[in-house]
Amino acid sequence: MSCNNLNLDSVSYSRIELIGPESKIISDVINIYKDSIDISLDNVIGFSDRLYTKADFDSKNFNSTLGNLIADIIYIQSDSLFWVQENKNIDFVIQNHGGIRAALPKGDVKLSDAYKILPFENEIVIVEMNGESINEIVSFLKKEKIPHPFSGLEINGNTVLIKNKPIMPSNKYYIAINDYLLTGGDNMFFFNKNKNIYRLGFTPRDAFIDYTKSNLYISSKIDNRFIKNE
Repeated sequence: MSCNNLNLDSVSYSRIELIGPESKIISDVINIYKDSIDISLDNVIGFSDRLYTKADFDSKNFNSTLGNLIADIIYIQSDSLFWVQENKNIDFVIQNHGGIRAALPKGDVKLSDAYKILPFENEIVIVEMNGESINEIVSFLKKEKIPHPFSGLEINGNTVLIKNKPIMPSNKYYIAINDYLLTGGDNMFFFNKNKNIYRLGFTPRDAFIDYTKSNLYISSKIDNRFIKNE
């Protein structure tokens, strides 16, 4: 192989098993890198006090332990970075339900857990929206059959609060999402109408890993952030 341009924007990798005629020379080379990757992914980055899953919601308490954990982590990590970059604060976070792909087991949290839970390379972006547009988001979330995790937002029947305050139609709000949603992923087409977009340069998985390494002990619960009155 040859390459004229040596500048790389990003690098990612995954390990696949090779099937075919055995070659000791090739297998020895592969095993060096295989063992290195396995050791890295086995690194313990924190501790979980219980099993957390995105499926432990019900029709009234429309939020899950793992969904809340992921959304809260994205909020905390993104807000600090957004302040450094733009001198602004995030108002709330939305993470799509389908972007969380595995449960978080009780006990040691390994780097491999982060890759299982959040396997996608979607970048966290901040979308600037006015208060009137927030109503479209809330209406969408209420109609969904599964809860899309969020943080900083509270929905209790017809009462909607952002950072414990009612929505002001003329206010500007900054919402952290992943760029899959920015392109209308999971039918959230309201995000791609906006031109003011801020890119943070890291993924929800990056946020999870950094937070877990910093806090070591992580915990979450179902709360009152989304109560459905049916």
